[in-house]
Amino acid sequence: MKKTDAALESMVDSLEQMQKAGADFFVDGEKVPLGEAVTRAVCEDCPYMADYVFGRTGAVEQVRFDKVDLS
Repeated sequence: MKKTDAALESMVDSLEQMQKAGADFFVDGEKVPLGEAVTRAVCEDCPYMADYVFGRTGAVEQVRFDKVDLS
């Protein structure tokens, strides 16, 4: 397994744990299922920034991916 493959697998595992704990996922402001978030934001060639929204208990409630404009 390549180092980048291991990093991607680790990221997906982390997101799956957040989903199991009840987190919602958004890509460019649109609520999407985890699989779509991974396809669109994690596996695309263009960069995305992840913002984590925490609830009152300190748990992640939302993961918001927004495309980064590098121009």
